[in-house]
Amino acid sequence: MFETSKDLLYVVLSLSILWFTVFLCWLLYQAARTLRNINRITEILTNKLELISDAVEFIRKKVDSLTGHMGMVSGVLGQIVEKYVVGKLSSKLDERGEKKKAKKK
Repeated sequence: MFETSKDLLYVVLSLSILWFTVFLCWLLYQAARTLRNINRITEILTNKLELISDAVEFIRKKVDSLTGHMGMVSGVLGQIVEKYVVGKLSSKLDERGEKKKAKKK
């Protein structure tokens, strides 16, 4: 079968090259699977971030519109409270002023 030791060397080298080739093919396959998984994760993450961005934008618009309405409402309420408080305070001050004038006389 083997005439010289050189023939045995060639057989061993060819088997080594074959196993090395199988290993490289397996390694490339695993690298491709890993890259595919990374790509899927990136797409899912991008979709989730877009959903979060849309939700934040929706909430921001609602808060902005509510803030606009609250500005008007607080202005009107401020005027009403100011008239009520100023009216009460001025009437109290007038009563005290009249009492002091009555005491002085």
